[in-house]
Amino acid sequence: MKQPFELKPHEDVLEIVRESLIPILPCLVLYILWVLVPFFFLFPLFRQGMMGLLIFFVLALSGVIMLTRRLKRWSATMLVLTDKRIVDVEQRGFFDRIVTETPYSQIDEASYRVKGLCATVFRYGSIRLELKGSAADIQFERIFHPARIHDLINDLRRETHSYE
Repeated sequence: MKQPFELKPHEDVLEIVRESLIPILPCLVLYILWVLVPFFFLFPLFRQGMMGLLIFFVLALSGVIMLTRRLKRWSATMLVLTDKRIVDVEQRGFFDRIVTETPYSQIDEASYRVKGLCATVFRYGSIRLELKGSAADIQFERIFHPARIHDLINDLRRETHSYE
């Protein structure tokens, strides 16, 4: 997959973090059902003639579009940790992407939060990076093992401060 940003010279990607699939699983199941249900009514719909054919294709096609849109949004939204910076890529729609990047030296505080029964059982949570100055904070939701990512970010922050 093509990255939505350019790596700098001598920069290595350490980790690519995506949203956990557990929280969006009910939505994905609903979209898959939306695609499959018209096939259960295939013969009764086709017996209705042109109107039944139209209903079948509208339901099946709309389900495929919604499922594709959600999976594209999931796969293109990521938090990329390199050895020099953090890049937050947020895909909001087919043609709407926000890319935020910050060097480790600009991170004032890193914290993570696991809230709720499902998040605790399935070990997903959110990471919040407070940036120095007036820059907007970076928050990445529903990631798997946020404590491990938080520790990695803090280790990289310490390494960056020791080289300065």
